[in-house]
Amino acid sequence: MDIFFQAVRATAGDAEQGAQDLEVAVRDFLELRVMVHSADSRRPLKVLAAVLRQLVSELAPMMDAYLTALLAPTPLEAQNWGAVAQRHLDRAAELFREAVALAEAATELAQERDVARIHTVLLAQALKAYKAPHLLELDRAARDELRDVTSSRGVNGSGVMFAPVNVLAQSIFNPDQFREVLRRAYQVFSSNPHVLRELAQEPSFESDFSRAICELFDGSMEALHAVDHAAHPRQAGRALLGIASSQVEGPGQVIATALLLACGRKPGPYANLRHKNATELVTAVQREPALQGLLDGLDNDLRTGRAHALVRYERDFAVIERKKGCRTVAWLDVIDSVFQAYESIYACQLALWQALGELGFTRFAVDGLWAAMGLTAEQMTTFMLEMAGCRGVVITAGERQWRIEARAETAIPLPTLTALIRPYLPEHVDDLSLTAHQEDGTHTLSGPLAPWHAYDAAAGDSDAQPMAYLRAQLAWTYDSAPVVSADLVRRWTARQAEVALMETPREAIARLRNLRDLAMHSGDEDLVWALSGVMRYQRLGRSAAAGAELSQMQSWCHLPVVLPTGW
Repeated sequence: MDIFFQAVRATAGDAEQGAQDLEVAVRDFLELRVMVHSADSRRPLKVLAAVLRQLVSELAPMMDAYLTALLAPTPLEAQNWGAVAQRHLDRAAELFREAVALAEAATELAQERDVARIHTVLLAQALKAYKAPHLLELDRAARDELRDVTSSRGVNGSGVMFAPVNVLAQSIFNPDQFREVLRRAYQVFSSNPHVLRELAQEPSFESDFSRAICELFDGSMEALHAVDHAAHPRQAGRALLGIASSQVEGPGQVIATALLLACGRKPGPYANLRHKNATELVTAVQREPALQGLLDGLDNDLRTGRAHALVRYERDFAVIERKKGCRTVAWLDVIDSVFQAYESIYACQLALWQALGELGFTRFAVDGLWAAMGLTAEQMTTFMLEMAGCRGVVITAGERQWRIEARAETAIPLPTLTALIRPYLPEHVDDLSLTAHQEDGTHTLSGPLAPWHAYDAAAGDSDAQPMAYLRAQLAWTYDSAPVVSADLVRRWTARQAEVALMETPREAIARLRNLRDLAMHSGDEDLVWALSGVMRYQRLGRSAAAGAELSQMQSWCHLPVVLPTGW
C-alpha cells in the first residue's frame, strides 16, 4: 500500500513515472489478492483467513476509487472518488487491526507451555474481549452473550467458563459452528432433566467425566512435547494422531454417552454404557439424526489407526489401513479435524455444565480439576485474586491457617474475594485471613472454613442453606468486629418466625426449632427466649401465655439494620 500511495502522489508531478509505479503496485496487489484467496482456510487459520479476505476485498475497491479519482475530469468528481476510497481504507484499517489481534492472540497461546500461564493468558484475553475489569464483570457480560446462544444465562460462573472458550473459538475454531453446537447440545441436555439429574447423581459418571478431561489434557500436553522435540516429522504426525485418539477415548466417549441418554437413543442406566467401545458410541452419535454435527471432528479412523499401528506416515499425508480399504488423509486435514474435535468437545462440555448447573449441580466435575492439571493451591488462589483485580498477592501458608495479603485495585468486597478462592484452598486449612489494601484503607476478613464447608454441602432448595450461610457469617470477623450484628440476626430470625406461623404446625415447629438452634449458636439468650415462646404459642395457642415473646418478635421484624460489607 505504501508503494501504491507513493505512486498516486507521484502521478501529479511525473505522470509517466507515476503510471509505471502504479502498474507495479496494482500488479503486486493482484498477486497478493490471489494468494490470500487461495490460502488454506482450515482450522486453526479459518478465522484469520476470512478476515484477510475481507481486508483485500476492501483494498481492491479503494484502489479502484483512487485510480478513478486520478482520471476524473473535474476536481469535485476527484474529491468525491477520494471520499469513497477513504471509506474503504478506514474499513480496511479496522480489518487490519482485527487480523493483527487474531494473529497475536493465537501466537501468544501457541508459544505458551506453562499450564498456569495458559490459563492466565486465556482469561486475560477474555477480560479484554469483553471489556471487563475483573471476573465478576466478565461473568455477567459473558452470561448475557450465553443467553443469546442458548436462550439461558445459566448460573453464576457459567459466563466465566464460556468466555475463554468463546474467545478461543473466535480465534482458532469456526465460531459459528462452535456456537451452533453449543446451542443444539444445550437443547438436548436440557430437554430431559430427569435423565440428566439421574446421570449427575451417578458417581461413576462424574469420575468418568473428570478422567476424560484429564485424558485429553494429558494427551494434548504429551503431543505438544513430542512436536517441540520431534527428531523427525513422522513423530509430529504420531503426536497429532495421539491427540485424535485422546479426543475419542476421553471426552468423546463420555459426552457421546450423555448425548445418547439425554436424547433417548440409548436406554439407561449409565453403568451399562460406560464400558462400551468409544468408537461405537461416537459413531452412534454421528449417525443419530437428532445429534448429527455435535461431535464432528472426532475421527474414529485416526484413533483406531494410531491405537493399532496401522498408519503409514508420509511427508504431506498419512495412509490409514482399514478393513474396508486404505484411507489417505492430508496432514492439514488431520490438523483441521483435531481442532474441530476440540471445538465440538468444548461446546458440548459447556452445554452439559450449563444444563447441570441449572439443575443445582454447580460444581460438577470441577473440584480438584485444577490439581489434576498440575496447578497448586497457591497458584490457583493467586490466579483467582489477580483475575479479580488484586495485585501483589502474598500467601503465608501455615499448617492449619492461610494468611493472604493483596493490593485490591477494584471495589470487589472481601466476602466476594474469599468466596472466589475458597474452592481452591487445601483441605487441611482450617482458618483463613484475607487482608486487602483498598482505596478506603486496609481491611481484614477472617474466620474458620468449616462453617463454609457446611454451607456448600447444604441443599440449595431447602431452609438449610440460608441457615448455614448465616451460621458461617456469624463465625467471621471484618476488621476484628463480627461480620453480622445481633440486630441483623434478630430481624432475619423474627421474619422467618413470622413465616413459620403461617405454615402447618409440623412445618412450623421444625423451622422454629432450627431458628432457636441458630439463636443458641449466636449466643443471643433473649432471642432464644422469644423463639421458645413462639414455639409454645404454636403448640398451645392462646393458653401458652406467650404475649411478651410474640410482641418482642413483632418489634424485631422492623429493626433498622446496616448490612455487612459485601451483602
